[in-house]
Amino acid sequence: MKVSEALSKTLFWDVNPENLDWEKSKRLIIERTFVRGGMKDITIVMNKYSKAALIEVLKTCRELDAVTHNFCSHYFNISKTEMYAPVKYY
Repeated sequence: MKVSEALSKTLFWDVNPENLDWEKSKRLIIERTFVRGGMKDITIVMNKYSKAALIEVLKTCRELDAVTHNFCSHYFNISKTEMYAPVKYY
């Protein structure tokens, strides 16, 4: 299934979702979904990619809000100090 068919169109308002490839655009897809997506989109992405791939991207994502940062830390068992977060989060 294409990215444009699986995920909300609003996640990729600035790119043509028809041109997105699950592997080539992995970082963009994961980051956008966790930053701007709903639980339906997040569930799709979590089922599409391995836990290791998700962790790799989420550790370096600079746009996670405090709630999503905390969720990812607990759900994926990542130390908060291993993830990027502005100082104000701690």
